[in-house]
Amino acid sequence: MGNFLCTLAGLGLDADASFGGKAAGLGRLHAAGAKVPPGFAVAARDAGGPAGWRESDRAAFRTAAAALLAGGPVAVRSSAVGEDGSGRSYAGLFDTVLGVSTVEAAVAAATRCAASGANERVRAYAAPTAAPTSASPSAPPASTSPVSIPVGLVVQSMVHARAAGVCFTRDPMGRDGASLVEAVPGLGDALVSGRARPERWRVYATGLGGWEPRLEARGDAAALSVPEAARVAAEAARIATRLGRPLLDLEWALDAGGRLWWLQARAITAVAPLPPPPDVERSCPDARDGPVTVWANWNVRETMPDALSPLVWGFWRDEMLPFLTEHLFATAPGSPDFRRLFGLDLVQGRIYWNMNAALATPAFGPFLPRLIPFIDVEAAGVLRELLAAGVLRPRRLPGPAVRRWIGVGIASVRVLARVLAACRPRRSLALLAGCAEAVLRRPPLETLDDRELATELLLFSSPAVAPLRDGIQIMAFGGLVLAAAELAFRPYPEAARRLLVGIEGNPTTAISLGIDELVEAARPVTGLFCASGPWAALEARLLADAAGRTWLARFRSFLDGVGHRGTKEFDLGAPRWSEDPSMLVELVRAGLASAGRERLSARMARLRAERSAEVAAACASAPAWRRPFLRALAAAVTPYVPVREAPKHHTMVIFQRIRRAMLELGKRFAQRGWLERADDVLYLEWVEAQAAARSGRPPADARVRVAERRRRHAELQARPAPDVVRSDGVPVPDRRSAEVEAAQAAAGVLRGTGVGAGRAAGPVRILREPNPRAMREGDVLVVELADPGWTPLFPRAAALVMEVGGAMCHAAVVAREMGIPSVFGVRGATRVLRDGERVVVDGVAGTVRREAEGAGA
Repeated sequence: MGNFLCTLAGLGLDADASFGGKAAGLGRLHAAGAKVPPGFAVAARDAGGPAGWRESDRAAFRTAAAALLAGGPVAVRSSAVGEDGSGRSYAGLFDTVLGVSTVEAAVAAATRCAASGANERVRAYAAPTAAPTSASPSAPPASTSPVSIPVGLVVQSMVHARAAGVCFTRDPMGRDGASLVEAVPGLGDALVSGRARPERWRVYATGLGGWEPRLEARGDAAALSVPEAARVAAEAARIATRLGRPLLDLEWALDAGGRLWWLQARAITAVAPLPPPPDVERSCPDARDGPVTVWANWNVRETMPDALSPLVWGFWRDEMLPFLTEHLFATAPGSPDFRRLFGLDLVQGRIYWNMNAALATPAFGPFLPRLIPFIDVEAAGVLRELLAAGVLRPRRLPGPAVRRWIGVGIASVRVLARVLAACRPRRSLALLAGCAEAVLRRPPLETLDDRELATELLLFSSPAVAPLRDGIQIMAFGGLVLAAAELAFRPYPEAARRLLVGIEGNPTTAISLGIDELVEAARPVTGLFCASGPWAALEARLLADAAGRTWLARFRSFLDGVGHRGTKEFDLGAPRWSEDPSMLVELVRAGLASAGRERLSARMARLRAERSAEVAAACASAPAWRRPFLRALAAAVTPYVPVREAPKHHTMVIFQRIRRAMLELGKRFAQRGWLERADDVLYLEWVEAQAAARSGRPPADARVRVAERRRRHAELQARPAPDVVRSDGVPVPDRRSAEVEAAQAAAGVLRGTGVGAGRAAGPVRILREPNPRAMREGDVLVVELADPGWTPLFPRAAALVMEVGGAMCHAAVVAREMGIPSVFGVRGATRVLRDGERVVVDGVAGTVRREAEGAGA
């Protein structure tokens, strides 16, 4: 058409200076193969629109407009020089006129659009700005634009839009790598003018080659379906790739026939940096997980919620992971698949299950989807959805499956032999206790040389503790017995809910019983406990008093039996109660201050009597043929309940020994000047610590490396650690969304899984750490997660609410034995509930009901 008019398809890639940014963007969309409404562009001029054009130009405009109007109404849009540029967008500052239906109206619209180059908003936006400073690195460069901008025009056929909106090929706010799609029904001017609230979609490119839309916010009215949102984002990404411009802000419209039109393209001029991708260290880097690896932290986030130091991760990777692969996954160490079935990786510095590896194990994978609900209901639901969507797939293993199954069969025979040994639970528990006692009798670490200390780091895999490793199989058999008993008693609900309460022998529950006894023993010296202060000050007061010394001897004897336990105890970097007994002492203080409470020993005796009565009643009401089975299963439960916690209790003796060996090496390395302090040893790599201890030579640049690793560890600790992580960067949303949380909060009822039967009411107490001073007797304890180190707090709670977990997680087992009404898997409980408000917890129905008078407090 010439230098004044040009079809959109005929615009070159460098048309910005001649026809303005909007026209140039449409020309680039044409070049990228996008579907653009037909139209033409008018060159940018300083003069005020058609009145300043040459007569021949006005005639050409009228002719072109008439031809386009023959197909229906058109839109006349400004296209200013510099508009939609990489430095400034001028978004929404120039005029657009829609629904133009005559040539005269088109001329009037052209006049209006051209004049908008001198309006006050444009002048203010185009005014020179200060150069960027260090405080504002993202400020736009200084502008030398005149106060009136040359404005060209774009005239296009109108799209009869069913839905329209904008698409950012990457979220400008930098939350993650999603494309952002906003949509409204009908024309998009309601969106860009702010007259309508759009629905907002986050759309993710997946490792499967597709797109996964998530509706982030509802608009005034529904505009797009899930496939349509995916289509808009996918097409936008294709356009961005073809143009070589990954960050685009695009306007689009869907017509009634389902055709997708592209109306504008500009660079995203201000975009926040993306957060770093998840930091992942794979235990088997050459494994083939398929297009997407899925990691999940069910049953490990409670016991190891923090980032691990390099030495502790090395212990888990090189010592514990081979054990788990052999004993849990029934894969022999000599198998070619052994390393490929390593099922733990380090994600954000924390241990996660590699679910692809776990599903690939022939002896374990097929049962995993049925097992996880007993441990973590919410995680099970998420993983089930990922399996159904084809995102989560078993790891691909090389070689014939027949060979693999033969190997598994041989390994399973060995595992089965150990499991069958568990048919005698009391004997198995005695072997576990004997093995732990043998570890306690090993020579003092201070008497060992460095090489012997290095050998102590390998204690878990040594022949000396083989009986304990083998005895861990009892947990599997015990779980089967308990599951069978609960199934058999299901027709008798009162007996079923009391089946596992009040049973003696669980060493984790025994800790709380021991504290109960310490409270009673401390009553003669209550005055010594009244003054607040650290444990060292109390210890000094006790030593100065004859009765206090008697109690202190009893307390130290108690620590000899349980001091190897503590919070986060699977993390060898975490201190044990023997190192810092402050939490136990505070529990004694709290018990002394709670007059008239039922002692835990009395509660357990009462629960045992209730259990016996309900079991007897169930057996009496059952058909005669069923009674012997019910009595046998009820009797079997008593010795098998402790086996859920006993193996771990005794394993922690070994863990404490290994931790002490690590710190003893650290102390020696610090004395030699290799490290600055003893706990720096935790920031050596596993092979570095072993080599230094065995060779007598310091690790190269140890101090510098330790300082950098400490910094890195702190950085990882501060990063978020989602429950489920995908390798393709697509976030895995909670199945219980914010909307569901809000609806439950509004209704006054939160729902989860009942794991400890009964019903109790009390004031909410939200705890982030197991701090006895932060709760009172009769509080409803509300936590995000809790490991066995939290359980001594349970007897003081009226009820327990936890955001994660299931019926067989550690906290559930102990709460159930103590008869504490509990509901687990209550997503958002620590956000929705407030300290002090009263709630009713129903461990049978799995509900947490806010009482009306407390809900608004």
